[in-house]
Amino acid sequence: MLPVLYIVGDIHLRDGTGPFPAFLDQLALRAPARLVILGDLFEYWLETTDACQRYEPVLERLRRLRVAGWRIDLVRGNRELCAGRRLEQAAGCRMSWPALDVVLGVVRVRIVHGDRLCQDPGYRAFASLLRSFWFQAWQQMHPGVVQDAIARWLRARSQAKHRARAVRPAGQRKRVFIDPRRVVAAGRGCDVLVAGHIHEVWRRRVRGTDLMLVGDWPGMNGRWIEGFADGRLVAASARFA
Repeated sequence: MLPVLYIVGDIHLRDGTGPFPAFLDQLALRAPARLVILGDLFEYWLETTDACQRYEPVLERLRRLRVAGWRIDLVRGNRELCAGRRLEQAAGCRMSWPALDVVLGVVRVRIVHGDRLCQDPGYRAFASLLRSFWFQAWQQMHPGVVQDAIARWLRARSQAKHRARAVRPAGQRKRVFIDPRRVVAAGRGCDVLVAGHIHEVWRRRVRGTDLMLVGDWPGMNGRWIEGFADGRLVAASARFA
């Protein structure tokens, strides 16, 4: 039995290279199915011509899958907060936010990026600002090169904060940011909740909610979930040369 659904996320493309294009080439050899990208496909996305050109090798592959009969969905992550119609057209995908529901047999699967499952009020306030009409209108007033410079500066600041958090005293356990209450709320009405953002791969019950994390794409390694018509969800991975 072949998968009818592929779920990927947290690829963090910096350009059109890396393992993800090879993964898309493999999918192109298979029977058409459904591909759901649960966010953070890009290191950052701007609704500019420059962004389309930078990621064209991947966007072109996604369009080819769409023409071949694949259904492509993108659940916006925190790296696509500014994404809009230009990305949908460039990738041949349909965007969703904050969740996408898929039915596999009798199993109801809800796919989210995962950022809204975490205890991070500062980030949620910042995300609300970026999604606001006023910020997006202000952004469009500036040329692409200025938007790109601001995005790179914000990414550098974020990465510096993550590096600082990674330095922990000896014996101190890694801090867990998942909020069980948010997991329960997000999973209400579905059988399985699939998320990314955490950059981990596991499946466990969180206060009764079946939560499955898809993992990220470090180096030349890829991680994804395959869904089957009988409702099974299976974690998969590969290394791409």
